[in-house]
Amino acid sequence: MIVQNKYLRTCLALSSMAASGLIFGGKYAYADEQNVLTESVPVDSASLAIPTQQSAAAETEATQETVLQAVTEGAAQAGETAANSSDTTNTPALQVHAADIKKMLLDPVYADAKEISGTAAPNSYIVFLEGDVSLMETPVDAAGAFRLAPTGIEAGSVLRAIVYSDQSKTVILEETEWTVLPAATGSAEAPLPPATAPATTDPAVTDPAVTEEPPAADLAAGSGGAGQLSASATPNGEEAVTAPLTLMSVASTSLTTAQTVAQEAKGTWYYYVQSGDTLKSIAAHYATDADSLIRWNYLTNANLIYVGQLLSVNGMNVYSSIDKENRTFANSAEFVEYLGSYATEIGKDYNLYSSVMVAQASLETAYGTSKLATVGNNLFGIKGSYQGNSIVMRTWEEESDGSIIWIDAFFRLYPSYYESMVDYALKLRNGVSWDANYYKGTWIENTTSYKDATLYLTGRYATDSSYNTKLNAIISAYGLTKFDQAAALKTVPADYNALVSGYGYSIDSLPWGTTGYKYIASSTDYYGKEVHVSKKTADGKYACISVGGKEVGWVDNNALKTFATVSVSYSLPIMDGAYSIDSLPYGQPGSKKIADAASYTGSVATVVRETADGAYAEIKINGTYMGWISKKAFNAAFQSYDAVVRKGGYSIDSLPWGTAGYRTLGWSNDLIGKSVKVIGKSANGAYFCISYNNGAAIGWVDYKAFEYFNSAAVNYNAVVSKSNFSIDSLPWGEAGYAYVAASSSYLGKEVHVSRITADGNYAFISLNGKELGWIDSKGLQAFATRTASYSMPIMNGIYSIDSLPWGVAGFAKVADASAYFGKMATVYRESADGAYAEIGVDGKFLGWIDKRAFSNAKQVDYYVGVSGLGYSIDSLPWGTAGYKQIGNTNSYLGSLVKVIAETADGSYKLVQKSGQTLGWIDYRALTTLSTKAANYSTTIRSSGYSIDSLPWGTAGFTLLGLTSSYLNKTVQVIQETADGCYALVASNGQTLGWVDKRCL
Repeated sequence: MIVQNKYLRTCLALSSMAASGLIFGGKYAYADEQNVLTESVPVDSASLAIPTQQSAAAETEATQETVLQAVTEGAAQAGETAANSSDTTNTPALQVHAADIKKMLLDPVYADAKEISGTAAPNSYIVFLEGDVSLMETPVDAAGAFRLAPTGIEAGSVLRAIVYSDQSKTVILEETEWTVLPAATGSAEAPLPPATAPATTDPAVTDPAVTEEPPAADLAAGSGGAGQLSASATPNGEEAVTAPLTLMSVASTSLTTAQTVAQEAKGTWYYYVQSGDTLKSIAAHYATDADSLIRWNYLTNANLIYVGQLLSVNGMNVYSSIDKENRTFANSAEFVEYLGSYATEIGKDYNLYSSVMVAQASLETAYGTSKLATVGNNLFGIKGSYQGNSIVMRTWEEESDGSIIWIDAFFRLYPSYYESMVDYALKLRNGVSWDANYYKGTWIENTTSYKDATLYLTGRYATDSSYNTKLNAIISAYGLTKFDQAAALKTVPADYNALVSGYGYSIDSLPWGTTGYKYIASSTDYYGKEVHVSKKTADGKYACISVGGKEVGWVDNNALKTFATVSVSYSLPIMDGAYSIDSLPYGQPGSKKIADAASYTGSVATVVRETADGAYAEIKINGTYMGWISKKAFNAAFQSYDAVVRKGGYSIDSLPWGTAGYRTLGWSNDLIGKSVKVIGKSANGAYFCISYNNGAAIGWVDYKAFEYFNSAAVNYNAVVSKSNFSIDSLPWGEAGYAYVAASSSYLGKEVHVSRITADGNYAFISLNGKELGWIDSKGLQAFATRTASYSMPIMNGIYSIDSLPWGVAGFAKVADASAYFGKMATVYRESADGAYAEIGVDGKFLGWIDKRAFSNAKQVDYYVGVSGLGYSIDSLPWGTAGYKQIGNTNSYLGSLVKVIAETADGSYKLVQKSGQTLGWIDYRALTTLSTKAANYSTTIRSSGYSIDSLPWGTAGFTLLGLTSSYLNKTVQVIQETADGCYALVASNGQTLGWVDKRCL
């Protein structure tokens, strides 16, 4: 049905007669209900050819059957049957079941309407009356449509519409009442599109299938808004969801025929419940039953649904697991900024204007407030299904003649806005089924600015002739071109922490020098602060930093020092007071002393983070954040275990008994027979720090409280080397000992020995912190190691990586070293003789390896300058089997880099820049420098000097500029040569190069 623009008449299409419901006399009627509601149809003797003296009781059975047949078989056939079965001059007033009266639909009638239109039974005839006065009448065409000029209607008046089988007015098919609305102009009830509502795609362009959801379907406004519930009983006791309706006889949001559009979607359909819906009507509409809807949607009250609810109509409702977008926005500016971070990335990936992407999403969804956006995460009105899921909503579309039609539509349901934006980008890049280049005019490579793209979309993506004007206005109002500039930056994601370690660097809205960048702050303001790096420029020169989850801006990477940490959660007592507690790990830039560990000796510290090398721990004491402390302040090698308190009479103290300041907190008597966790031991092993019931530490107790026999505390590792010994709950032979396991189950395993009997015959062992029991000491082989902390590349693949050093009883092969050839291995421990190293690669623990696997390389630590052009940077030394080129020295010319390893012959060197490993470089591309760090500001006073990639005269130095370009400008000195002749300078966070210090 066509809806005229001026009034935007609502078009309500019914599905089959057996499926749809209609409000009648304030009740709902359904075709499959029997004798629920019977109404006498009033007859006007002045205008109808039906004698009024005939009563309803005199109605013949044959006539009743004829009328019912007319209703169910169609108006035309009904009129013919009625004429053949009764005398038209004696037809009585008829009784008709309300369940069968459902054919007529009337578009909203406004007081200033120039036309009335709607649908009714094909070839029927309609008379409109006010009270008993006939106002107008009209035939209905073969398609079931009618329209006529209004006569004598006023706002608030009630029209009675009587539908006859034909123009003879002998058989009444139905009678309904309709309220005349106030003039449409400015009417709050008129479902007019908002001023910002987009014109949608040309209906002929079905592949893009982009439309806007109807304003009437967006129930956020008005008294019938989403989440508000108003239930009225239907004849069968089912509750219908209702919202205030001005049209009394028709729910303006009745379901339309789904079968005609369901082919657009696949998978699970989520219907958006609207005013007037019931479970029964929804079930009929989607060819299912109410019981299935109840089961699929976990409904506890079968008769109660609410406006805005999402119901799956063809399978289990898993919407909560699909929907990952839980962000809400305080205002439109917050919405565009949120989308901007996604659009920047996506625009770069697909070479599209990020500004246009955000503007379209803002326009199509009214800045994220439309229901299609909030429930379907669909920002662009794309129809169909996404990963098998669809949102079903009522929508309006603009015809070529400017008229509006209303339909049901299946829209793609996305997990989040990000997927919606990627899908949109794919649409613009891949076009439509018949033309892959349909949207090529939006591609950056085919345009000169975003305005070319918005103009191209007008009349193509949307039929609105002012579509580009609206998009351009949004882009201008919110400065969205900044996302285009950011997209052109070539950035890469990052995820690590760092410390601000440089003074005087600028922090900017975009990397320094990028078009549109703005100064935000100085790195001096954040010196010593821990920041998070979320992305970097592709060349690694600039990093985007945030503090406390709030983005600060972009800063030169030279102002940062990598600060890798890992989250942990455990408790240990502080046992060595010789260390300090600091704001950052000791030695880090900006680290400040907070307290001495001596003030907390014996106190239990909760560790929340560790440095990546495990050397420092961030702690809390009694729930109060303290700072960072060296882990040497703990008995770091100690692993907690469970133990049972055996004896009473021992005190539980705040510190080991006898320590200055200790105080008694309780007694072991209360814990006899109870299992506690031993979380620390005093230096002499005589006292255990314990916690109970997985709670906080309760204090220190003498180790004798745990034994019936005499033993001594020890602390060393060993390997289970014999298979014929038992592991027991107590030393073998002690009263009450019980067998736990056989030593063969742990053959070759490295265990920790924490106690031995007084005679040394039995040892108490644990594995990975889990207490095992007592074993005969003859079943163990001492396994002496020493801690280490360094990295080396694996350069010889003929060796194996084993669970223990090769040859130690019970060792087993884990992997071949060749599988990690060229990889940097972190060494955690070495065997006492230094022959084997315990290693990890890429943060993953592997095992033990013969140190000769490092023999083709050596560990070094010095700085050089990149002085050669055209040399490759490789994953392995150039020419080594499997090497790959990963960069070029051109990108780092003049840079100061750190050499961490080199081949045995010194031909190739493994280098790092700002803590990030770059790769292997030919030594000929590098120049050894003798430099020292500096950090001060000065002014360029002389114009006659060069600015060079390396100190003037150093092999490979190249001219970068002249000091005349920076005359009288303040610069930051960040490095100096050892002889003090040359300085590396920067301006506004950008490294300029090396200058002769005589110009300063």
